[in-house]
Amino acid sequence: MANNVLNYGFIGLEDLYGTRINVVGVDRVYQAVQASVDEYNRVVDSMMASWVMRTTMVQEYIELPGGGTLQPLTPDGNPLPVVPSGNYTVGYPVYGAGTAWGTNRITREFLTVAEADRITDDAFQKDADWRIRHMLAALFDNVTLTFIDKYGDGSSAKGLGSISVLPLANNDSVTYMRRGGSQSADNHYLAQAAAIADNANPFSTARAELIEHPTNTGPFVSYIPTALVATATALAEFIEVDDPDINYMDGNNLPSAPASILGPGDEILGKTQSSNNWIVEWGRLPDDIMITVALGAGPFMKMRELATPALQGLFTEGFDVDGNHMGQRLLRWAGFGVSNRVAACVTRIGNASYAIPTGYDAPLPV
Repeated sequence: MANNVLNYGFIGLEDLYGTRINVVGVDRVYQAVQASVDEYNRVVDSMMASWVMRTTMVQEYIELPGGGTLQPLTPDGNPLPVVPSGNYTVGYPVYGAGTAWGTNRITREFLTVAEADRITDDAFQKDADWRIRHMLAALFDNVTLTFIDKYGDGSSAKGLGSISVLPLANNDSVTYMRRGGSQSADNHYLAQAAAIADNANPFSTARAELIEHPTNTGPFVSYIPTALVATATALAEFIEVDDPDINYMDGNNLPSAPASILGPGDEILGKTQSSNNWIVEWGRLPDDIMITVALGAGPFMKMRELATPALQGLFTEGFDVDGNHMGQRLLRWAGFGVSNRVAACVTRIGNASYAIPTGYDAPLPV
């Protein structure tokens, strides 16, 4: 039982872990797979909630907060009508992906509950990898993607054709409100040639890039790769978060961190004191890339799914080819796009210019 993954639907089958599924019942095992998938989808949605909102929209018209000030009144005491300024249209792609496992009449006789559980967990790992890579590609790619939509929003059987999937603010023609009332173009793809140090602190720079927009509020969180942990935690302003297993008496550590800070990351490390950024380690990030998010602004990305509920989330599909070859497919249709273009920024460390990390140039081949 040492390698027992024990996915949600297999709870209660522990005593049958070494038993073959033809003894337990194939239908009972497939029901366990489905229950595991349902719980997996719930947990995934919860983990992504601070970054990503689910949607079935193909594209969305985003209206930005207006700028300017009041105008003089006419001699009759009326202001002239004014059209609010600031908007952009973002599109959301959707791609199909999946995995499958199967048996024939011989291997089915020898397949155990433990193996079915392990195969299910393997599918979850593949799905998690696919989601994270596609989400990060939508965030890291600083060039507009033209996506050919074939599915539509459910109102008809036709797609909308060419739509524009926009990155974070990238100095294009869109202007954004800044604190103080001015509006201007902006760039949220940053770069720093020097390594992280007290005299080269990217966290204060990233936070300043976010806080300049009145729609962004904290907490501010920087997600960093493992390769940057040593230099980030060596900053003079860094304060480590308490280990719950240790009783601290010196008062130099943070007592706790809100659970929402973790997001998709691996571990909350602590906080930078003067730049007021939480630091979270996330091993999935490229070695020279960090992401800073204004969590108070709400989810800044959307995950598009097909308009039919039966095709949403990760879902199972049984197949029987010829009465001999049978199995389960696990499928997903989804795609990611930025919606709030100024609620996050990406910083490249160790180079004076930003470049899309290798393997994250959207659209991804797989």
